[in-house]
Amino acid sequence: MRMWLGRAGKAVSTAVVVYLLLWLACILWFWMSLPFSGGGIFAYTLIAYYLTLPGAAAIICALIGWCAELGRVRWFAPLAGALLYVAALLLTFSLSTALGIANIAPVGLAAFLAGLAPGAIGFLCGWLLRRFRDSRR
Repeated sequence: MRMWLGRAGKAVSTAVVVYLLLWLACILWFWMSLPFSGGGIFAYTLIAYYLTLPGAAAIICALIGWCAELGRVRWFAPLAGALLYVAALLLTFSLSTALGIANIAPVGLAAFLAGLAPGAIGFLCGWLLRRFRDSRR
């Protein structure tokens, strides 16, 4: 366990790149599935917006919350995750509605909060675990 915790600081940059690749893959999945009648939009929504992106944001924000070396900049990690979540919604559902391909409700404040919650929970867990570990030393 100590080995993994010691490597958390070095893993942040790799985790951010992996998150961005997942984010891009989710957007590409949506647009690549539309020519095949778009019948998988429900499955896409469940997998991309309720499992993949929130789970990845929680894990990455936990790593960032753990890394005290990043200073105060790390407090913006959940906000960045929420903005990327909303950007993914805008680049998929809202854009397809604007292009006349689909008719899906517009993105609102609820989408931002849905993107913010997993990142904030993950960040809080990482931050609390770091504080707990530092208090025991």
